[in-house]
Amino acid sequence: MSEIKLRETQESVVSYAGGKMGVSAVPGAGKTTTLSYLAAALVERLTAQGVVDNQEVLIVTLTNSAVNAFRGRIARIVQQERGLLPYIGYRVRTLHSLAHDIVRMRPGLVGLSENFDIVDERVTSGIIDELATAWIRTSGETLVDYVDLPNAETLEQKVWQIRRHATDLIRDIAYETIRLAKDNLWEPDEMRERLKDLPPTIQPALAEVGIEMYENYQRALQIRGAVDFDDLVRLAMQALRADDEFLQRLRRRWVYILEDEAQDSSQLQERMLSLLAGDDGNWVRVGDPNQSIYTTFTTADANLLVNFLRRPDVESRPLPVSGRSSQAIIDLANRLVEWSNTDELIPHLHGALTQQPRIEPTGPDDPQQNPDDGLIHIDWDGKTNITPEREINRIVQSIERWLPEHPDWTVAVLVPANTRGFKVAEALRERSIPYEELLRSTSATRSTAYRLYRVLSYLSDPTEARQLARLFDEVWWPVYVEVDEALDDRQSDPARELARDQLRQLSTVERYLWPGPEGDWLDALDEATDDVIVMLDDFRTQIRLWLEAATLPIDQLILTVSLDLFTNQADLALAHKLAVVLKGIARSNQDYRIAELSRELRVIADNERRFIGFDEAASGYEPRPGVVTIATMHAAKGLEWDRVYLMSVSTYDFPTAQPGDSFIAEKWFIRDDLNIPAEARRQIELIMAGRPGDYVEGQASREAREAYAAERLRLLYVGITRARRDLILTWNMGRFWNRGRENRPAQAMIALKGVPST
Repeated sequence: MSEIKLRETQESVVSYAGGKMGVSAVPGAGKTTTLSYLAAALVERLTAQGVVDNQEVLIVTLTNSAVNAFRGRIARIVQQERGLLPYIGYRVRTLHSLAHDIVRMRPGLVGLSENFDIVDERVTSGIIDELATAWIRTSGETLVDYVDLPNAETLEQKVWQIRRHATDLIRDIAYETIRLAKDNLWEPDEMRERLKDLPPTIQPALAEVGIEMYENYQRALQIRGAVDFDDLVRLAMQALRADDEFLQRLRRRWVYILEDEAQDSSQLQERMLSLLAGDDGNWVRVGDPNQSIYTTFTTADANLLVNFLRRPDVESRPLPVSGRSSQAIIDLANRLVEWSNTDELIPHLHGALTQQPRIEPTGPDDPQQNPDDGLIHIDWDGKTNITPEREINRIVQSIERWLPEHPDWTVAVLVPANTRGFKVAEALRERSIPYEELLRSTSATRSTAYRLYRVLSYLSDPTEARQLARLFDEVWWPVYVEVDEALDDRQSDPARELARDQLRQLSTVERYLWPGPEGDWLDALDEATDDVIVMLDDFRTQIRLWLEAATLPIDQLILTVSLDLFTNQADLALAHKLAVVLKGIARSNQDYRIAELSRELRVIADNERRFIGFDEAASGYEPRPGVVTIATMHAAKGLEWDRVYLMSVSTYDFPTAQPGDSFIAEKWFIRDDLNIPAEARRQIELIMAGRPGDYVEGQASREAREAYAAERLRLLYVGITRARRDLILTWNMGRFWNRGRENRPAQAMIALKGVPST
């Protein structure tokens, strides 16, 4: 028997016997608990059948922190409630780490060497930045026909202005093209050939830009002998299709596939899991289409889950009951869904939020009773204009009055963007109100985490010369020569470059680190000057010390390395917190070694996780009573507070694609409010579909506005459903209200207040 009393709808999911099943779970329905109990039940089934040594339950989720949470929770259930050994019979992975596992098993199937590299998002971003800057410098005139610059009359003036303003635009085209191509398994050569075959009457300039950027990006990866995260899924698909015996072996191994957060899967990721499950396999997809809030940044598509739930071969078992929020907040969330599907002014947004299942409160016998109704306040009266500064002041003053009377409550201020959150933090700090930030980590935090990651990455594979060279170049050299961190520590230095290149060419790392009878490798460096020899000798001494420390527990290893790398107290404090985080991860994942723990540091360095002063979120952030949490609405997904302030609910941050709405992707210097990355994407899609003549300028921009507005409605829904008892919605006129660009309250905000549309 379970220690936790599951609801009838949850028991229905846990009783799953096999086949395809879709679970649409409303906010607060307990999907993580339900999926964990389902996984434990399936592990018990495999154990009873005597096949647990050869078969596994595969659980796939979105983030590394969710991986840790699932792995630990399932272990507790199978051990404490079912009397089985923990961590046996199941595997928990993110979609990308699953793809990595598959490619690592058979790299030769996709033309990779055994020791191929994976570039992280830091490197990816750097490559694209360099390519965009180079393209603007040499080919800026390509965009001349798209710009509207009143002060630029001649071609030279327009090109100069493009070079000044459009680098970000080219970067966005590159990201859009790369994501699109890899999600559709399009190779650069194939796309280039399609472009060459177009008739002279069709000259898709934006597609040309995107394809050129994609070609150059892939070439940069090839030079590095590396792949990126999106390549992993593409190559995993290629490997599975290349060897049917390999595919069948994995199908026999992963006899059940459970997918969490399925609303955030892309087309390619869905196809990978579908291929692994097979036509007659066991595949459970759990998610909430109404919480699909990453489509602007990724290739995720909420419609994929919606369509899966409607398939005739899929059994639908929804989780509509939620004990998180009061009845008033449940009603408000349901009203937002209903309004978005029925308001006559926004027919283009009907379907942005699915109407089934509606959120239902718990029953009288449910152990998790909904909280009593609290305050719901929508801060708009039609007469009062609110500047951005006034909005923050009103919220902070409200918290200052409210907090002393509710010391046992949790409270959050949720913002649409990090920059707004920073201003809230400053205002709270000025009034000495305690707060925590669940915002983007600082550059100092990422730098500290990255340097420690580099050390651990090398220690996990100490015979790899390229890793040793990177460790020297990116971590040890700046410390050795005491480079000012405010400056560019990648500055050119002949001694540094020579030492790095010599390390990279090492055929045997051991001969450098531990010279034997054959002599010291350093003595054979004819080109090296005395200062290079001394530098490499000192580096060798440091590496030996770190290798000796590699046998220590992970937290002690981190602290030991930190004392060698950092002198700044802030860096040392961050390193101490990192050590605590990794100690917790190691405790929850007893099979983790330095390689896996180094990847956790890379996740932090790449800013894939949010930090509260530091990364408590990595091990599961828990709001503290009496302390204000400041978070973006994206980062707040999966969390809850007693009282929630939703900020900036205006036509800028939550547009409905109405006349006068502004859109982040539409740059001020581009004519006709075109969304250039969207137009580039459409040109490429039509070229690859063999219909380039169907392109109509502006249509993709209009559709992009509607897609963005739909996602922002879902983001508002996520924000509302974070609140347990109190909910306050506010808005502001925007930064340029006094320049004729005044924002208005979002239509959804006015509708929720009960004011009829006009």
